[in-house]
Amino acid sequence: MDSKQKQTGIWIFVGVFFLVAIFLYLTRRVVTPFFIAFGLAYLLDPLVDKLQERKLGRTTATVLLLTSFFGIVILGCALLMPVMQIQVEKLTHNLPDYIGAVQGWVNPIVEKISSIDSDRAREIIQDILKRLGNIPMKVFSSATSLLWGSFSGVLNILIMAINLVIIPVAMFYLLRDFDLIVGKVFELVPPRNKNLIKEITLEINEVLSKFVRGQLMVASLMAGLYSLGLFIIGTPLSIFIGILAGYANLIPYAGVVFGFVPAFILTLLHHQELAPLLGVAFVFGAVQALEGMIITPRVVGEQIGLHPVVIMIAVLIGVEFFGLLGAILAVPIAAVAQVLLKRGIIRYRESSFYS
Repeated sequence: MDSKQKQTGIWIFVGVFFLVAIFLYLTRRVVTPFFIAFGLAYLLDPLVDKLQERKLGRTTATVLLLTSFFGIVILGCALLMPVMQIQVEKLTHNLPDYIGAVQGWVNPIVEKISSIDSDRAREIIQDILKRLGNIPMKVFSSATSLLWGSFSGVLNILIMAINLVIIPVAMFYLLRDFDLIVGKVFELVPPRNKNLIKEITLEINEVLSKFVRGQLMVASLMAGLYSLGLFIIGTPLSIFIGILAGYANLIPYAGVVFGFVPAFILTLLHHQELAPLLGVAFVFGAVQALEGMIITPRVVGEQIGLHPVVIMIAVLIGVEFFGLLGAILAVPIAAVAQVLLKRGIIRYRESSFYS
């Protein structure tokens, strides 16, 4: 193949890539359940392969695994949701006491500042605290209204029902035929490029295995440890904060912002003692130490580095264009892009243009 034909092929590939990207963006609401199904199928495929090694048929292994997976998800929701609801109700009930405690801390400070009108400052602070105290109720009310608005329309109900059916059905077929689909895709690759594409695919799979399967397992373990530790200490909303902190840890330093800070503040307002605060610090410090020294080395192994800034930029871009789905897919896509970029840099340095 001469250079002109090769250049034409590259431009065709780039054009098709952008057309597919535009199509997926325009149809993102329709294809979202299929993306979710494909992502879950990719995550569960190694387990199906292991079940096949135990002399189970592919279809039997798929049904067994999907039944177990959705059973665990439903059981987990059934166990956690009532506990979280009770914690939310307790937090709402204790909010006036928390506001009173903050007022008790702030008022003496205001009285000591002689250069301002203490009565006026006290009124402003009380008004701010009152507004802050109403925020949780407004959030719950808005969430309820949003949820009801999502289900109120007949069309929305139909779309939600269809999605709930599409995801497990698509998962079944994708998981059952995963190896077959991969094989069919490889048949479309020109023979002269098969070795290169296979090498790149294996490298991408290794990266995704560590950044998706590995990091999700790490995040799940951390979420469980955070929730258990904060629950023992008696932190309000311990389950919710623990889960949020665990999965926020997928983004560098986000676990501290979304986990430690609210846990510290709520524990301080609830207990107003030093020992529980030290307990919160111990829980987060111990889980972070376990993650760094034991969990990540054993589950993920040697890290394939994505710079923290790159991860944060990727997540923000994903949220901007695709919302929650974009936030979920941002890190895997950034990891794949890093592999391709490294390959591109190598080819660039080997080219006559660079030399």
